[in-house]
Amino acid sequence: MIFRLEKGTQKGAQSLSYPHPEFSAVASKRHHLQPINGFWYYRRRIPTEVLKLLPAGTRPIIKKSTGIKVDEDRDGVRATKTAVKYDEAQERDWALRVEGHSDEASKLTMAAMTRAKLFGYRYRQADEVAALDLRELRGRIDLFLTKQANLDDKVDRTSLLGGVLRSSIMLSALAASYNEFLRADHNGKSPNQLQRAEKKKEAAMRRFIAVVGDKDMLAVTREDALAFRKSWSDRIENEDITTELAIKDIQDVRMIIATIIERDQLQAFDIKAFDGIKNFKRQSNQREAWPPETVRDTILGADPTDLEPMCHDILHVVIGTGARPSEVVALQPHHIHLRHNIPHIQITDEGREVKTENAKRKIPLVGVALEAMRRNPQGFARYNDRAADACAKINMWLRKFQPEPEDGDVFKTVYCFRHTFANRLYEIHATDKMRVALMGHEGRGPKYGEVPLSAKAQIMDQIAFSSSVISAASAA
Repeated sequence: MIFRLEKGTQKGAQSLSYPHPEFSAVASKRHHLQPINGFWYYRRRIPTEVLKLLPAGTRPIIKKSTGIKVDEDRDGVRATKTAVKYDEAQERDWALRVEGHSDEASKLTMAAMTRAKLFGYRYRQADEVAALDLRELRGRIDLFLTKQANLDDKVDRTSLLGGVLRSSIMLSALAASYNEFLRADHNGKSPNQLQRAEKKKEAAMRRFIAVVGDKDMLAVTREDALAFRKSWSDRIENEDITTELAIKDIQDVRMIIATIIERDQLQAFDIKAFDGIKNFKRQSNQREAWPPETVRDTILGADPTDLEPMCHDILHVVIGTGARPSEVVALQPHHIHLRHNIPHIQITDEGREVKTENAKRKIPLVGVALEAMRRNPQGFARYNDRAADACAKINMWLRKFQPEPEDGDVFKTVYCFRHTFANRLYEIHATDKMRVALMGHEGRGPKYGEVPLSAKAQIMDQIAFSSSVISAASAA
């Protein structure tokens, strides 16, 4: 985001921008970190041109804990990410102050919220005050009649009777503000992954607004959070959906609000509407594995002429390696090692986000997977960052090998071959550490030592689907 700010001077107009050239952070922000009492702190001096705009007596140094212990982040990498977010929010505020902009509505509403708390009430907007029960409404008015509150004072009036002031951000604009704020720290997501993640946040907020209405973020109440949960509970009971979307929606709305509160340093207003909201019990959405004999005798032996050749090869690599379809289509030429003494592919986080840290791994190529990669030594460029498109084509092709599902069942998909791979590792008694090393799960297993590629290859040879076996099965 760039703000072009114009500041008049005696010599003419001076153009300022965010980040301001005189106080923008350099590429490495670690000089803003300082260890204090065992924690990393963000510490930065306020620029002179900003300090003179602040109230007299303002300390020239900003100091804020990242909440990350030095012992757990010795090199400050995680703390730096937090410091970068603090820095961006701080520079945005500084740039606006230099420009001369001030959000009076925000200041008044925040002051009103504080005053309402002192009076023993919660700040509410005018329409909410009008809907209060008579007892509370009379109590608020009595404060003016007894001169404890001043009706001529805008803050007192707003704190007790509400108003049309906008303190921070309306819910309808909140997801966009959240996405924009976090876009610079996208944790390695590819453009397509980033776009999908942003759309999920926007969809969650739209569903929240549909239940509670569009209102100021700071006006969200506990009742709103409970109403949102109740709406999902009703949908789960009456519609053919699982709890997974409900869980994610509630988590997303909670996270968006909490992030903006932290960004704008609104913690003093104790906005904890979602704290302690009982979560839904996760329903099992475990995919059913393809039977190995169906894979060998039916799918691998089928005529693939009605499936795009590249999709057919992607399918074979998934079957033969147990890799996620998104990992297979993301392979770049330098991730494919066919001339190595142990041919293998390398799953990395280059240009994309990986699901777990263990997902970054090397997988030997054997059987049908090796043959498919030899046909595609440069990878699957057509479907890079478009795994969903490839999966849709493969899944449609796979339907002809399955009967119409009965009530409660679903068609098996290309992802189900990953479960077939996992089952076959169990059948040959592969260790936990080996399964984690091949499949990229979070996993437990022994903490130390890395599984060598040669050991992986020995295991893979035992479960490989080879062309000779497939041909013999087809002939039989």
